[in-house]
Amino acid sequence: MQDVLIIGAFDRYNYGDLLFPIILEKQLQTYGLDFRFHFYGLVKSDLSPQGGPPTEDIHEFYRKCSDPSHPVHVIIAGGEALGVTWNSLYAALSPLFQRINKRHVKINKVFDLNAFTRFLLRGKTTLPFLLAKADFPGIRSILLNSLGGSGLSEATFYKFPELKPKLRQVDYFAVRDRVTLRNVHSAGLDAHLFPDSAILMSDFFPVEHLKNRASPAVRSYVEAHAGRYAFVQINKKTTRGHEKTIATQLDLVHEEGKTALCLCPIGKALDHDDHEALHGLGNLLTSPFAYFDADTIWDIMYLIASSQCYIGTSLHGAITAMSYAVPHVGLKVEKLSAYLGTWGIAGNRDSVEFSDLYSRFSTVVGGSRDELEASRDVQFAEIRRAFDLMVDTITAKANGSAGQKSIA
Repeated sequence: MQDVLIIGAFDRYNYGDLLFPIILEKQLQTYGLDFRFHFYGLVKSDLSPQGGPPTEDIHEFYRKCSDPSHPVHVIIAGGEALGVTWNSLYAALSPLFQRINKRHVKINKVFDLNAFTRFLLRGKTTLPFLLAKADFPGIRSILLNSLGGSGLSEATFYKFPELKPKLRQVDYFAVRDRVTLRNVHSAGLDAHLFPDSAILMSDFFPVEHLKNRASPAVRSYVEAHAGRYAFVQINKKTTRGHEKTIATQLDLVHEEGKTALCLCPIGKALDHDDHEALHGLGNLLTSPFAYFDADTIWDIMYLIASSQCYIGTSLHGAITAMSYAVPHVGLKVEKLSAYLGTWGIAGNRDSVEFSDLYSRFSTVVGGSRDELEASRDVQFAEIRRAFDLMVDTITAKANGSAGQKSIA
């Protein structure tokens, strides 16, 4: 029995973060090997009503990693985890700390907020997901699963000098977009380039499966409007001050594009606050719209999979659309633009300015489904190759050999 410890930010209700452990477990189970999975976040949590796995806290994770008589394999599950700090992770769990962290740039000039938060949470590493086997005698292998780091810079490596040597020591390192790969290369590091593992969701959860897991209200809406509505999501942080522009563009989607509008949050955790942003947006729309409160990840997935188009700032909203071969419009966010630039189809390889929303919508809904399916299939093939390498690494390390380190 090989114990596989999957750690990430799935101790808060954020759609993308909850997808990682689900897809990792599902795909690794297809190999028929004797894996036993454990899930960890900063804190103990149970988001199973929303569709996520229960997690143990990071201190239980440390305990598991510190016992050499019971070796474990650790997977950093995914997301924008390269260089992520203690304070940024904790800000999504504590309303008080969120208010403090909003001023992190000013605070960090006189006070090390990451170090303080680490002390507060009794963290054992400089950064929460920066692990080394030398520090934890129970760890047999460390795998970084298609991580993002579009904002990774020379300043990050300067501020955290341990980052570079510890990344060199991991057993498997993959990033999910070319911008992150370029940042990694600039630091003298190497990594595989593979898509985000969440792309596999439609393989495990076809539309009929989602229908059975969705809430009655969402099921009824999809039955009445399937393929004739745009799923709309925005976050609060990056759209503040642009709400009127977005509303005007969405009114064009409804009036000129003859498409219904369905507003639904994807990130409801602190520091995402999609629901607040959407309520403000709704007040500015002149067009009618439906609103759903994203009670579960299944409602979100089913609504996107059944839509005519996804429109939003969420990377995993766009990845859901890609997985189900649904047209998608990414609104200006760095990591979303990086991903679309790597895996998107021709004519849709970036996230657009808010004022260009309707123009891009018109382009993508008039495109070919064959192109969307071809893009999805390329990503499927690549992420399955990534899982092959991860399984090779785990089994090699379990057997005491060097494992898979080549970058192909």
